[in-house]
Amino acid sequence: MAGIDISKVLVGAPDQGVTGAIFDAPVGTPLPESATAQLDEKFSSSGYVDKDGVTLAIDRSTTEIPDWSLKTIRAVLEKFKATLSWNESQMSKEALGHAFGEGCVHVEKATADHGERTKLDVRAELPPVRSWVVNMKDGKARMRIVVPLGQVTDVDELKFVANDAIKLPITLTTYLDEHGTNVYIYTDDGVVTK
Repeated sequence: MAGIDISKVLVGAPDQGVTGAIFDAPVGTPLPESATAQLDEKFSSSGYVDKDGVTLAIDRSTTEIPDWSLKTIRAVLEKFKATLSWNESQMSKEALGHAFGEGCVHVEKATADHGERTKLDVRAELPPVRSWVVNMKDGKARMRIVVPLGQVTDVDELKFVANDAIKLPITLTTYLDEHGTNVYIYTDDGVVTK
């Protein structure tokens, strides 16, 4: 019988140093298969995510099958959808590329006359499907969400106010990979044997 184990109680703090904790790469990039595996160099980060962190929403719609007396005897899956959502807190090329697609972001390098300039084309199109990784930590414990096929399908309202960062509210829709899986979650409790 399993007992209580404090090492299995984890918080979802970002695992970031000089990069952010959310990474993306072109589909076909080798995916990590553990919470601590090194990411392929093709994965890039867009930087800060706001204090609300990342939300994984799982929507399972079912249809109930009643028997003759109208008691439910079974439920069958009618629809499944898994989405991740977060607020990018940087107006970087990478964050804008996540939200609108890399082809919509044009950057002109800084010169002696002006700083780095960015032009964003907001178009009626979705960004391409990419692979995504979210890294989290809790002391020595690590957690990682891997989305083999994910597409940003919504960018909610952008608010421009004087007392908060401009945020890019992103919703990532996940799709089935070749194994029939939308999202993988890996943990490593950080407790090693001697």
